[in-house]
This record gives sequence, structure tokens and C-alpha cells, in this order.
Amino acid sequence: MGTMERYSKVGMQELDQRLSKIVEAARKKPVSVYRYGAPWVWIVSQDDWQGALKEVASFIPAGHSLVLLRPQIDEILDQHRDWLVAEAPMSIAPHTVLQILLLQLLYSVPSEQQLHEQLNYNLLFRWFVGLDLNQKVWSIHALTRDIATLLNNPRAVQLIQKIIGDVFCGALLHTPEFSLNFALLHTWLARHGSTSIASN
Repeated sequence: MGTMERYSKVGMQELDQRLSKIVEAARKKPVSVYRYGAPWVWIVSQDDWQGALKEVASFIPAGHSLVLLRPQIDEILDQHRDWLVAEAPMSIAPHTVLQILLLQLLYSVPSEQQLHEQLNYNLLFRWFVGLDLNQKVWSIHALTRDIATLLNNPRAVQLIQKIIGDVFCGALLHTPEFSLNFALLHTWLARHGSTSIASN
């Protein structure tokens, strides 16, 4: 058994006895150090550590439709930032909740539970809402509560409709990246006596 495989997981006593060999092994592959039978720390090389600190944006294709349309989305959100900031106290910034709701619409995510899961592991989703690789996602309780608060505001729902109508319109809706859920948008609008935009 090679050095790299031998030291992929070690205990505290072995770490004390063979530190130099274990550190050398960690240059090739991260080593998990166990304490009292449970994972405690990792020993990683400088290259591995720098790679772990890469920004989420570095993993997103520059030509992805969501990347190309992001400036237009941000411009519309910036135009309404003042009243968004003035909304009822929320754990998550209102403009971020709007971004999350846009993702739910654009990718037809069927539930808030699945939306929360996607925010945990989907790098595109994390990039779009401003989460770094190592940032913890908001709790499902905070997410569902803040989504409900925003969807109860007719002005916020109309802003979502405006972004969909102004940015995600025409042939773009038929690109492989998106599967926009018009039924969900209609449901949100109907709460406030509004009608949904046309889907064609």
C-alpha cells in the first residue's frame, strides 16, 4: 500500500508519531485527522487549499444564457433597490429572495425544499444569488418564511413579472437552459388579482 493511500485517514496518536510522513502524503492527497473517533481536521496542500477557495464564478461558463442576461436583471433590480430595502424585516436580502424566485421560475423547481437543496449544491444557483463556495445556505425555515413575505407583496410579484417579460422573452424562453414555469407565475400573480404574461 502506497504512502498516499496509507495516510488518507489517521488518528491523533498516529499523527503525533508520524507527522512528517503524513504531511508529505497530504501534498498528494488531503488527509483527514480523526479525534476520539470522529473527523476533526484536514491536512491539505497549498494547491488544494487555493483550489478550494476559487470563486463560484470561475466554474460558470461565460456563454451561459443566465450569465449573459445577468446585467439586465441586475439593472432592473437596482432600479427598485430602495423600496426592496424598505420591505418588512427579512433574514435574506429582498433582492436575493427575488433572485431565488426567478431561479424557481426559470428552472421549474417544484418546491421550496428542492429549491433549498439546489442552492446547496448547484453552482449556477449559488453564483446567481451571490453565495461563495464555502458559504452556508440559509435555513429552509428562513427561506420559506422570506419567500412567503415577498410573494405576499403585490409590488414584488409585479417586479418578478417585469423581469420575466423584459429579459426572458421571445425565443430565449425556448433555449435548453430554461424551462420557465408560467403556471407558477400565474399563481403568484393571481393572489393579487393580476394576470400572467402570455407564454408565447
